[in-house]
Amino acid sequence: MDQQLRRIQEKLKDRMTSMNPRLNVEELCQFERNCRVSLPEDYREFITHVGNGGIGPPAYGLNALDISRSLAGLNRHASSSDLHRITEPFPFTKLWIWDNDQVSPEGTRDQIGNGSILLGTDGCGMDWHLIVTGPDRGVPWMIAGEGIQPVCPKRNFIQWYEDWLDGLDSFYGYSES
Repeated sequence: MDQQLRRIQEKLKDRMTSMNPRLNVEELCQFERNCRVSLPEDYREFITHVGNGGIGPPAYGLNALDISRSLAGLNRHASSSDLHRITEPFPFTKLWIWDNDQVSPEGTRDQIGNGSILLGTDGCGMDWHLIVTGPDRGVPWMIAGEGIQPVCPKRNFIQWYEDWLDGLDSFYGYSES
């Protein structure tokens, strides 16, 4: 992972851009204690070595992990990702479009806010979340008004971010795997 982090830092430098200041490990541990969760290792490494938010996917930038809001138990988009539900398992592993009254065998619409943190938005109600509990722990997911889907193909946060730096900006697909 260290090599990948160095590559990402070089690519950001080549773009002549910088990220938000990094979180220190103490701040990160405080967030995890407050929320009673351990964030995926690659995301932890990214925000403590590269930067806590800034340029990137999602389209409107990568949100910073807001330590101060963890004290209150809610992030800034409480309706789409309540931090008090961060320890509840995110049960989904497959695309689910409920716009046409599809039912998921994996969970309910009430569970889509479980076990995730908001990474940012692509606009038009399409938000990227990092799953921190459940079977897809560590995978970015799109949560929108019509349905949900994991990044396609599935990969962890740091690979998703590096792929974006490499010009891959379409993370949508309809793979059932």
